[in-house]
Order: sequence, then structure tokens, then C-alpha cells
Amino acid sequence: MWQKNKQDASKKDTEPSKVKLFKNPLKTVETTIISAGSKLEGRIETAGTLIVDGSVTGDIKCSSLEILQDGNLEAKVEAENVSVAGNFEGEMICNGKLTVFNKGKVMGNVSYGTLSIESGGALDGSVSKSKSDGTPILPLHQKGK
Repeated sequence: MWQKNKQDASKKDTEPSKVKLFKNPLKTVETTIISAGSKLEGRIETAGTLIVDGSVTGDIKCSSLEILQDGNLEAKVEAENVSVAGNFEGEMICNGKLTVFNKGKVMGNVSYGTLSIESGGALDGSVSKSKSDGTPILPLHQKGK
């Protein structure tokens, strides 16, 4: 019995490893989280979702943006969908749905596809409905990956 296992082990060493023939056709969407207490300055670009619970200053380009209740964002944003429960100040292009929750505050130049503001939510600044052709800002599935 032991002899057989040793032969199988030596056989595995000489055989080429099998190559995965199929890729997963349903690629998972990435999620990036800026946690509470974190401070970030710079540019963030992701094909997935960005969740902000800390503080971010800079430029953001993503598929979906969520600013949580303790989140603060001073930025130029391009996103498909944006949900604000915290504070946003800056310039925002949201081709999809912009949702401002009851404790959310949005200040600045805002362009949106559809808009939802809960009672208690604030939206102040230059606000306009976008004339989007329905093309996503970032493709959900990038070729070659």
C-alpha cells in the first residue's frame, strides 16, 4: 500500500499540471471599503463598489458609491449609482440613481439620472438632470481579465 502511494507521488511530479479550461463567466464585483477613522487623499478608480465610512478627499471614479452615516467625502465623483447617508461636498456626475438618505447631506454641483431624497436629507448647490445616453461610466466586466 505504501509503495503505491509513493509511485503516485512520483507520477504527479513528472506530469504537467492541469490547466483550468473554463473561466467563471459571472465575474464578482469588487468592493473597496474606506473604514471609519481612516483618512485618504488621492484618486480612486474601481469597476466595483466604493464604500466610504471614513474621510476621503480627491477624485473618485467607480460603478457604485456608498457614503455611510459617518462618512465624509470632498471630491469630484463619477459613478453610476450614489447613496449618501453621510456628507458629500464637491462635484458629482451620477448617471444612474442618486439617493440621499434622511441624514445625508450633498453640497456642490450635482448631475443625476434619477433622484431620491428621504425626508430630512439635504441637497444644496447646482443640481441638474443628466442627459446620459445610458452608457456606464466604467464597464462592469473588463475584457482580458
